[in-house]
Amino acid sequence: MLIKKRIEVEQELKIKLTRQDLEKVFTAFTRKPRMRNAVEHKYMPRAYYDTPDLLLYRHSISLRVQYKPGKAGKMGSYEQTLKYDLPFTPLTTGVLFRKELKDPLPSHMPNLRRFIGAEAQAMVKSFKNKKFVHVFTAGIERRSFDMKIGSGKKRGTVEVAFDVGAVILPVSGKHYPFAEIEIEVKNGNPVAIEAVQKKILRLARSAKIQPLSKAQQGSLLFKKTPGYKAPSKK
Repeated sequence: MLIKKRIEVEQELKIKLTRQDLEKVFTAFTRKPRMRNAVEHKYMPRAYYDTPDLLLYRHSISLRVQYKPGKAGKMGSYEQTLKYDLPFTPLTTGVLFRKELKDPLPSHMPNLRRFIGAEAQAMVKSFKNKKFVHVFTAGIERRSFDMKIGSGKKRGTVEVAFDVGAVILPVSGKHYPFAEIEIEVKNGNPVAIEAVQKKILRLARSAKIQPLSKAQQGSLLFKKTPGYKAPSKK
């Protein structure tokens, strides 16, 4: 499968909650037949890489590799994604505002030299010759659909994703389960995120904003393992 190089800007909010409350919200949001029929279901194992001392993490950068299945019986391919934070977004506290650089790979191993363009090259220049290790895998079972919400100038379309799974640390073999709802702007006014967030908070008592990206969550867990090497003090 051919994966095109692309650059994207994402605005998303993650909400952590119990698995029971996640199912409660999912049921409420998909009560109408047209919403149930719009649900996409897929499994997404994503491998995250960094240096043994988490240099990318310390620079608010993440690097992941994901297998993208092919269509109509065709072979799939691998894709690497580099993400980094953009200046503060005026939306609700906790909204992640980031830029994504995506690039196809011939194998499951990341290769920073494949990123093209002046911006991408400037971003990875300091890390090209570093040793990278598999820090963790996020095994995600995702159900998602697009939702149009709001009216007039406040109308927008967001993707609402219901994620359950675990962060898996290859060094220790430990699994850390999670349940999250991710709200991402697709088009229109980004305040649509806040409207969906309010609906979720009304439905689920355990719902709280998850301020950390999956890369940050996994990296913090990796710091507690024998595989982590604290940065040298100079």
